[in-house]
Amino acid sequence: MSYINVVMSLRELLPYVADILQKNGGEFFIEKRDNSGTILVEKVAVETGHINGEDNRGKNLDFFILSNPAYNLTKHRPYDDETAPFVIVGQGGRETADSIERIALRVLSKTPDKNTTKIFNAIKNKLKKDDTIGTGVEGGSRFHDSYFYQKKYVGAKTMKTDFYNDKATAIKVKQE
Repeated sequence: MSYINVVMSLRELLPYVADILQKNGGEFFIEKRDNSGTILVEKVAVETGHINGEDNRGKNLDFFILSNPAYNLTKHRPYDDETAPFVIVGQGGRETADSIERIALRVLSKTPDKNTTKIFNAIKNKLKKDDTIGTGVEGGSRFHDSYFYQKKYVGAKTMKTDFYNDKATAIKVKQE
């Protein structure tokens, strides 16, 4: 299973990947809770590059990148066997005035669609080539060289792995 970990807010991620999604026919969806607490999946217009809603979304709310627009995600469809090859699941990306949560992206299926893999690899390659993005962080007792982070947050915000887990360690950028 493929993963990308990047310390970036969800609001910044969509405009960052919008060109990749437009080029490859990808779509972006976020989970939201309605007034009754039911989780709904809402499509976000990639062209606008803007997500309406809170920067500090509720616990257990994910977002999805869909590589095949023929499927329209509903509450349970991202995890259906039929839809899974076309889905990249994202978690995190919450932000407060003094903290930012890492985003974890993963390809949902063990046998993803070719376009899903293409979008996922394009995101990873863009992160690798971007001068405003750094790599390598310390977390817990080990070094994670596959983590990406926005350099502008180093020293400006506390980088966290999970806003809703008090035992989760803070992310520290490797010392050069």
